[in-house]
Amino acid sequence: MGFATIRDGVMVTAVLGTLAIGGIVALRPDPGVAFEGELSRLEPEEALQRLRAAEGRIPFHDNLLLLHARLSLGDGDLDGARRLFLQLLVQAGPSDEVLETLAEIEAASGHPGRAAVFLRRAHELSPTPERRLRLGGWYRALRLAGAERALLATADPADLSAPEVGRLGQLLIAAGQVAQYRALLVVLADSDGAGRTAFRQRLLEHLVEEGRPAEAVAFATSWAGQAEPAETLEASVRALIGRGAIDAAILVARAGFRVAPDDGHVVLPVFARSGHGGPARILQDEWLAGRATLSEAEWATLSALAEQTGDMRGVQQALARAGHLASPGARGQALVQVMRYRGAAALVPYRGLLDDQVLAEVPLVGAGWSAWRGDRAATYAHLLAAAGQPLGGWDQTIWMALVESLRGSPYHRALLAGAVDNPDLRQRLRDSVMPPRPADVTAAGSAATAG
Repeated sequence: MGFATIRDGVMVTAVLGTLAIGGIVALRPDPGVAFEGELSRLEPEEALQRLRAAEGRIPFHDNLLLLHARLSLGDGDLDGARRLFLQLLVQAGPSDEVLETLAEIEAASGHPGRAAVFLRRAHELSPTPERRLRLGGWYRALRLAGAERALLATADPADLSAPEVGRLGQLLIAAGQVAQYRALLVVLADSDGAGRTAFRQRLLEHLVEEGRPAEAVAFATSWAGQAEPAETLEASVRALIGRGAIDAAILVARAGFRVAPDDGHVVLPVFARSGHGGPARILQDEWLAGRATLSEAEWATLSALAEQTGDMRGVQQALARAGHLASPGARGQALVQVMRYRGAAALVPYRGLLDDQVLAEVPLVGAGWSAWRGDRAATYAHLLAAAGQPLGGWDQTIWMALVESLRGSPYHRALLAGAVDNPDLRQRLRDSVMPPRPADVTAAGSAATAG
């Protein structure tokens, strides 16, 4: 037998012996696992006592160490829980949940600075909006503006909540980082988030405040050519007017007529509501000049503008040029504006537009036309129908004016007797025959007494 054969035999024997010993060791149960099984059958208080008694006598694997730490925390032993969780970090490696628990322990112990350190480490391992919000709150309480700014600035702007964006803006401006603040608004203004319109308004306001209205106009014009131009145009013009940039707002309105012709009309009531009736009327003329036909929304804008400014030129031009193309409802609402200041006689030039559909769709117009023709029965029927529709303050005033054409008739008495259910109109009818009592009856009586 050669040396090589003897050597191979010895090696095989050694390997087999090692495997046998390893098998024996593997079959020996881990005392920690058996202990964990026993603890699972105990109440928390008894399990904690067993863990404290066993500490140092047997090695604690990760699960036992975590159980011991949690039970200690539940028992109110903050120092013990802190020690065990720190030991678990060393033994098992970094864990965002363990770090967050340590942050809670430090906060409960009255150490917000330490708590912020642990929570920052947890957030770095696994960023979540909730952790970012809590950490930002702790930084704010600790007056660590730089750390808070860095925390918010490193997040994706689209992930920040509206309050967080507002806070980041304050921190950037306070730190003199105006360019970064503007860049943040630009990113958010071009995002697809729900608050995009608000951020666009904020960007425009910022640019105006910085003396850069031309850039504001350029941004607003670009947005008007994108999705949802109506909302963007209205918000942009409102923001510019709110900052006193009337010329910039007019330029944006004109750009809207050009790049979003079907939605440009929404800017007109914004000017009127903000007290800029002059620009509203000028822009209305420019807008109408480029529109051969009008949509339902555009007719509604014209009616609203006439009600707000008292300027009937836009409605009159549109009725004369394209009234026959409007729907019965839109045509009727425009004719209500015509009646508003000149009464039912103002309908005469537009009698060709007064078909049965218009009178049925907008019965207030039907009542006016019937009153002008002296048809009391038809006037009464249309007034009843109109009373069943939503009527604004102006509409109710028109309704009451048309009631006067029925005075002295059975129809008028029927209305006074409660033929309509609208509570506002019923009160107006009562007041028309019985003036309301003065609020201070004693004072009124004294005023009427001579000497």
